[in-house]
Amino acid sequence: MFMLGMRDRRALTVGIATMGGLVIGLRVLPSWWRWRTDTRSAAADTIAQERRVSAIVAGFSQSLDSLGSRMGRLKSMGPAFLTGSTPAEASAMLAAIVGDIARSSLVRLDAIATHIDTVGPGKLDMPRVRVEAQATGDIAGLAALLQGLEKGPTLLEIQRLSVHPAAVDGPANQIESLSIRFTVEGLALIR
Repeated sequence: MFMLGMRDRRALTVGIATMGGLVIGLRVLPSWWRWRTDTRSAAADTIAQERRVSAIVAGFSQSLDSLGSRMGRLKSMGPAFLTGSTPAEASAMLAAIVGDIARSSLVRLDAIATHIDTVGPGKLDMPRVRVEAQATGDIAGLAALLQGLEKGPTLLEIQRLSVHPAAVDGPANQIESLSIRFTVEGLALIR
């Protein structure tokens, strides 16, 4: 057995404490510091995420109120839209409206074609339907036709209008007949 003196024991204790301090100082403390920094960063990210979620949840009731009021306004505007269970049905409704207005305006419809615009996001719920028509009438009939298309209750947009005399050589006392081409568009509300 080897006996150490008091001085050697003190030197050995100081050496072991120094080695332990170096290991802790060079290995454990940097690892602990990285862990602490990472944990604080993750906590800050989690708190920020929680605040964003809280803000979204807090605004959700306002969004529902806004959506409800928009839906109410949309329903109150129901007569302003062409309605149907399909876009083709809404397009047929537009053709019928144009036909009724033309008859009441004493304008003869020569040809009518319907088109449906269903391309793009949200176009399947509220597509634009369009009627291209060719008609014959006099100037009073044309004025009545345009007024009938614009006054509603269905909101229609006259996109294109072309008016030409039907015959350039006619008696002077005869009312001039006009060839009318027009395009009318409306917004359909699909049920």
